[in-house]
Amino acid sequence: MAVPEALRRLSVVQGGAISRQQVLGHGISDHIMQRFLREGRWKRITAGIYRTQPANWLQLAWAGVLLGGDEAVVGRRAAAHLYGWLKEAPLPITIYVPEGQRIRRDDRWQFIRSDRLGRGEPPRTRAAQTILDVAATASADELTTLVAEATAFGQLDPGDIVRLVADTPMLRNRRQIVETVQAVSLGAMSPLEARYLRDVERAHRLPSPQRQASPTGRYRTDGWYRDYGIIIELDGAAHHRGAARTIDLERDNVHRLSGLITLRFNWRMVTTTPCAVAHQVTEALLRRGWLGTPYRCKRCRLVDFDA
Repeated sequence: MAVPEALRRLSVVQGGAISRQQVLGHGISDHIMQRFLREGRWKRITAGIYRTQPANWLQLAWAGVLLGGDEAVVGRRAAAHLYGWLKEAPLPITIYVPEGQRIRRDDRWQFIRSDRLGRGEPPRTRAAQTILDVAATASADELTTLVAEATAFGQLDPGDIVRLVADTPMLRNRRQIVETVQAVSLGAMSPLEARYLRDVERAHRLPSPQRQASPTGRYRTDGWYRDYGIIIELDGAAHHRGAARTIDLERDNVHRLSGLITLRFNWRMVTTTPCAVAHQVTEALLRRGWLGTPYRCKRCRLVDFDA
């Protein structure tokens, strides 16, 4: 017996996963299902769920949704992976199911009874809710990456997170989430940029540069003090080697020829000696006409701004 075309298309959409109920609904009996399994045309993922294609992670996510029922949705890190914010496909796969739903024990899935609105195929928690759910176990740097990725892809309005935080009592990491959203809203697109904003700029009350701006129309910069002709570049830990380093040099030369100076800081400098970084930025600003007063943060006893 041939598999009905509608069922074949459904299995493709679902990563090769189909449920017994779906198969029966397309006119294939249990007897025929067992024959397909014996012949190796289909394989059993778990009781009542079959696969028609080689095993893959998306198939497992669909299988979890099919096990969870009509209102089941993928959540937490698995949802973030489906959105494209996390590269690594997590296991177990979190599946939210309605209250009262029977939960199956299986190491491949983590079923949680909680009502969640879903979107997409397979259904996954909405963008802002996904961020809040992941934030419970994410580091500040990982959370910054998630929010920046989600915002860059146009899948998330940072304001949605702020509103959801306000409506969610007893939320873990509330302050960290809000500060991360604020940093990304101001233009921080990486954990390093967020740390610079928090530990260098805000901690020492330095003026804010324009972020992701292009002084010459050729290159974007991490920070540009337009009034003072100063550019701030932040080099990630695994970046700026080989060809990337050559591009950095070309960019710095173009800016230098335009009368701009570039201060370049790496991950270690910003994360271990932010006061020293602030001192250098302050010196550059003062020499270029800034009339402000540097502020000593709690860690500044190791840095002498008057030196």
